[in-house]
Amino acid sequence: MKMFEQNVVAADIDAQLRDAGIDPADKTVVAIKTIVSAYYAQRTAEVLTRMREILDKFSPGELH
Repeated sequence: MKMFEQNVVAADIDAQLRDAGIDPADKTVVAIKTIVSAYYAQRTAEVLTRMREILDKFSPGELH
């Protein structure tokens, strides 16, 4: 499950990099973006998994 459209996020980040005077197509910048993206995707997945574990402890009627 993806929470955000990858191409929209990439375009937003590239725009912010250009505004900061950094070339988003630079080989080193691309490598850093890939590492950071993977890190945050993993962390987000962990948080969502924990939330699911907590929510699963309740019956459907208890959440309202």
